[in-house]
Amino acid sequence: MEPGSREATGPHGARGTGCSLEYLALTVPGLGPLLRQELRERVAPGRVGRVESDGRSDVVPFSMPAGRALPRLRLAEEVLAQVGSARGDLPLPRLVGRLWDDRRLLQLLPALPGRRGRSHTFRVVARVTGERGFLRTQLRERLVEAVRRSHPRWRRADPARLELWVLQTGAATYRLGLRLERRPRTRLVERPGALRPALAAALVRLAGRPARPLLDPCCGSGTVVGEALAVGLKTVAADRSWDGIWAARANLPVGAHLIVADATALPFAPHGLGAIATNLPFGLRHRVAGEHATWLARAFAEFLRVVEPGGRIVLLHPPSPAFERGVLAQHGRRLRQRRPVTVLGLPATIWVFEAVGRA
Repeated sequence: MEPGSREATGPHGARGTGCSLEYLALTVPGLGPLLRQELRERVAPGRVGRVESDGRSDVVPFSMPAGRALPRLRLAEEVLAQVGSARGDLPLPRLVGRLWDDRRLLQLLPALPGRRGRSHTFRVVARVTGERGFLRTQLRERLVEAVRRSHPRWRRADPARLELWVLQTGAATYRLGLRLERRPRTRLVERPGALRPALAAALVRLAGRPARPLLDPCCGSGTVVGEALAVGLKTVAADRSWDGIWAARANLPVGAHLIVADATALPFAPHGLGAIATNLPFGLRHRVAGEHATWLARAFAEFLRVVEPGGRIVLLHPPSPAFERGVLAQHGRRLRQRRPVTVLGLPATIWVFEAVGRA
């Protein structure tokens, strides 16, 4: 049975004579399969469910024994402790009755830092993919009423100490979760269009574990390099802009290797790097000199020159005529994976190439 279902764990997390708690990990749309892989490595394959979607995030349910600390998930943007779940086309009162489990909520509260006590502020966030039978606002308000019936002293507020998220993750699948307090991966210096950490972690993961340094030739705020350093990889960050290098220097640990260089003229010996992972410039905000397809072709030729045989070249860029002409037309035979994702509400793709592939 799938983690996250009451059939799998019982109404309050019991599994046989042990006790499990259920969680929901949320990430960027398109990264769900990679997050599921990470969870299977960090938790246990049998405790990880299938990838679902609430329309704004990919959602992966998983369970862990009570008392065990949650792993640090590089690919997750949010983790919720599941309070309840429901499946089927239910009228709104029955749906809320299935979702709201006050005993489960009280079981979770003592483990949350700074949230002990009898009085709390709370808010309910509702995400639905359709409004058949009831409105999103009606679902949210019915859950607010359920909280108030159980806890008359709790006060509704925004922001609040407790956040309850109700997510519709299938045609007739709903999950209610308590948002956990997590250490944010913040940047001291932000730049427009900076890469979300979960996307950066995905690029690094798809680059493998090279022994030689991983290069981000368009490092911007340094997010990719920061994720690579966090998992123990040797790294180099490059950017053609001093503004980019300044931002990356502020965001990265002391001693990170940063250089000013153009992606089309990299100062590295042939095959001296283990891999490349980067968010290539695209869109009106990040223009390059000259015709974009020509720039992409020149940059990709440099990537092939500096990466060792068998190394990976992982690029984030939307499908476009320029990418087709500049990269895929000449090097499509080297393409090993493509993963569609959503960046700032727009479609993009993570492309994984092999530096030396079969023709």
